[in-house]
Order: sequence, then C-alpha cells, then structure tokens
Amino acid sequence: MKRAPPNRRTATPRIAAATLRPAQLLALQAFDVAVRLGSFKEAADVLNLSPSAVSHRIRNLEEETGVALFVRNHRAIEPTTEGRRLAGATGRAFAELARVDLPAGRTPGRQRLKLKVFPLFASAWLIPRLASFVAKHPDIDLAIETSMHNVDFNVEAFDAGISVSNGSFAGLDALHLAPLRATPVATPALARRLKLREPRDLGRAVLIHVTPFPGAWPQWLKRAGVAKLKPARSIAVDNYVAAIQAAEQGAGIALGMEPFIAARERQGAICRLFPIVSSAGSYWLVHPPPARRNRALEVFKHWLLAELGDLHDAR
Repeated sequence: MKRAPPNRRTATPRIAAATLRPAQLLALQAFDVAVRLGSFKEAADVLNLSPSAVSHRIRNLEEETGVALFVRNHRAIEPTTEGRRLAGATGRAFAELARVDLPAGRTPGRQRLKLKVFPLFASAWLIPRLASFVAKHPDIDLAIETSMHNVDFNVEAFDAGISVSNGSFAGLDALHLAPLRATPVATPALARRLKLREPRDLGRAVLIHVTPFPGAWPQWLKRAGVAKLKPARSIAVDNYVAAIQAAEQGAGIALGMEPFIAARERQGAICRLFPIVSSAGSYWLVHPPPARRNRALEVFKHWLLAELGDLHDAR
C-alpha cells in the first residue's frame, strides 16, 4: 500500500508591494510631495486634495511609523531627521517608477526620452539642432526640461541630464561634452562708449551677474588681476541666457560662455572685450548605469557625439 506523500506547504513569497495597503501608499505619496514642495498647501494643489486631507494622510503615516516626520511651524514645514531619511527612500522609489517606460497610450514601436538640460546648452546648441534629430529618428519622442540645477536621479524622473560640473558624478555614467570658459562680452557700441580696453576699465561699467553662480565674476576678475574691482553698478538675472540677452540690449557686461557665443559674435550682436578666460566647468551627459539599456538614450548619445564637431571647432 502506497503511502501518501507528506503534506508540504509552499511558502508564499513576501512581496513588498503586497505588504502596503492603498491608504499607506497614498500617505507616502502625500508625504513625498509635501517634502519636495515644503508645504502641505502646495502638495494639496498638486495632488488635487484639500490641505487638511494631505495633513490627515501624513498624520496617519506618523502614527503608523511611530515617529514625527515634520516639524510644523506657523507658515512652514520642515522634515525631521526621520522625515529626511524616509524622503530619501520615497524619492528614489517614486522617481524610479516614473522612469518606467510603459507603452499604454503610445504608438507601438515609439520610445520616449526625458532629459533635463541646462538652459544655455538647450537654447544655444541643442534646440537649434533638434530638427536634425527628429528627421533621423522619427521613432523617438524627446521631452526636454531646462533648469539651472543638475538632475537628481534620486528624486527626479529623467532618463538623463546635460549638467555642468567639474566632473564629479558619484554613481553615474558621465560623458564629457564640452568645456566652458567665461569671458566678458558686450555690444560693440557699449565697448566703444565706455572705452573698455583693459580689465580695470570695467569699473566704469554695469556688470550682469547670474544669481545661481555668484562666484563667476569674482573668479574672472581675480584671473584678470583686478580682484578688488568695484563696478559702477550691478544687475542680476537668474540664468546665462537672460544675461546674454541683457548684454545684447546694451544693459551692461555679461560673462559669455565659450564656445556658445561664437554665433552671436559673428552676427555682431556682442563682442569679446579681452582675451582672458576663466574655467567654468564642463557640460556632461549623465545618467544612472541601468539606463545603458535604454535604446533611445543610446541613439541620442551617438547623435550628440556626431553633432558635437562644430561645437569643438568653435573653441
């Protein structure tokens, strides 16, 4: 007589997603958005909820975890140490989910590439050449967002970024694109009127500063041997594109970035005032290592390298 085999129970694998209830996932979403925006009210606007609903979800999360996630002031919120630790995890998780390329609602065979690009590189070089990329690769949709801040892949859902740095990108793949060198530029008319023949003559001029880079002018002035120079006046804008536009209108002297000023020089809109340049870092294409499997990114990278010849020639 055959014995029945022993009754074996198959262990159910512990699936992370199955351990979180819908209410917990919604609470984590509300928490992550509130951390990024620094406000329950702004988080509520983004999530199409009331501020009290966002506050309620986060309060429930705090009760479940047993720790305070925010210090609540009258007009602002500040994450606690535990809140910052949790925000690191939620930011990475939600950013990774947002980067997943789901085919729903998309034409079969098409791919999408989302890039975060410094404004100067976008306006002076990338955007004017996009027609070439579109014509050669009609199966790839590009989504480009410009920002003066380098991409943070831990919390932002970009496939890659074109960033400015001296080359320090821990944990990322980085492809060097072009060095940046700063040099003063102005309209030829302004240069003649102010008789700008040597660096110390800038004391008669209005210097145009770019607020995210407060050290740019001091670095150039130091290299030019006039570190203590005090200009007649200063104005500030929030990006290099606006600074060059202001300079082209005769508002003052901006720091132009080689090699992106060559075309405007040829057109006579601006001119270099002196042969002195200072290093301003380099442009790099950066992405997380897993993105090497992204075919659209690899196609874009090869196109970018092929097109960079004229940029290098402008140096």
